[in-house]
Amino acid sequence: MKNQQKKTVKFRKKDILPQFKLPNNILSKDIMEYNNLILQSLPSGVMVINMDGLVTFCNTSADSILGIDYMKEKDKSYAIALKENSHVAQLIKNGLNGETYFRKQIQIKAAGNFKWIGISTTILYDPKATPIGVIAVFSDITDVKELEADIKLKERLAAIGELSAGIAHEIRNPLSAIGGYSELLKKGLSEDEIASAVDGIIKETKNLNRIVTNFLSFVRKPQPVFTETDINTLIKEIISMVSFDKNAERINFNIKALKPLPAIEADPFELKMAFSNIIQNAVQAMPNGGRLTVKSGIQYGRIFIEIADTGGGIPKEIGDRIFNPFFTTKEQGTGLGLAIAHKIIEAHDGKIEFKTMHGKGTTFIIRLPIRR
Repeated sequence: MKNQQKKTVKFRKKDILPQFKLPNNILSKDIMEYNNLILQSLPSGVMVINMDGLVTFCNTSADSILGIDYMKEKDKSYAIALKENSHVAQLIKNGLNGETYFRKQIQIKAAGNFKWIGISTTILYDPKATPIGVIAVFSDITDVKELEADIKLKERLAAIGELSAGIAHEIRNPLSAIGGYSELLKKGLSEDEIASAVDGIIKETKNLNRIVTNFLSFVRKPQPVFTETDINTLIKEIISMVSFDKNAERINFNIKALKPLPAIEADPFELKMAFSNIIQNAVQAMPNGGRLTVKSGIQYGRIFIEIADTGGGIPKEIGDRIFNPFFTTKEQGTGLGLAIAHKIIEAHDGKIEFKTMHGKGTTFIIRLPIRR
């Protein structure tokens, strides 16, 4: 479904009354009756309100959708006719003030039942281009909303199934290793062999802890604590930390492209985690070395951060899955890094996207509002 759009409409005089040809058996004197037959036959509801706020027309579909009786409400104020549906009344009030809406979705109560409607409003002009009222067009979209809810439920259930399978897969490997080391300890081993088995158990236990920690980071609902945050300072701290990683020894870090930015309202701890996951992912995409470039700036009133690597790129067939939890192409990866980053950025009312080219690398673009 399309999002609502609010706009102020202005028409040229020649656009007001388009010319059309009546059927041969319809005389011009019958035009009002003919138009009324058309409007009454529409499955969508149509209501007309004049500039004094009085309801001057309602077709039968509007009566049915809104749960009103036009003949009883005729020439009454729209506020009285729609006293049970204040949301609709507010949109009409806005229309009388020059604002219009296109396919706005709202929930209303009609005849004791709740339903969803899509509503569009427009200004009604006379031949001299003078506003004389507002036209509101309604559609009952309750069935569509119920279908959307069913689809979302199925998607959530599918995601839970995929998540459960991912958890089981990730936990099974270290558990199997711990089991194997434990079996070895039952046998007569030398001190060195015992020490090696114990070290193996400790290592796999740490792996389990890492998996559980990452999973909890993903499933918990982000509750950012917003403070004045310098994005460039965060990035420099992360680069400084990551550059000491042995996997980054052959990486050339280029952060000279960072431009001065205003402080934004954000949670520095959460954003640091998100940026770290993206940057570490970029480093891992260049096992044979390469260049990691970070740019920043302001565009369209938002801060943007670009993190680009020169790795092999993301294959087209998996591009729409990289933010899915537990999806990874790495042997030792949990597939939660980008999923966590995506969730954190969204909690900041931001957006994250990427562009990639086979054999030439990937660029992640993060856009964040300066003020909430």
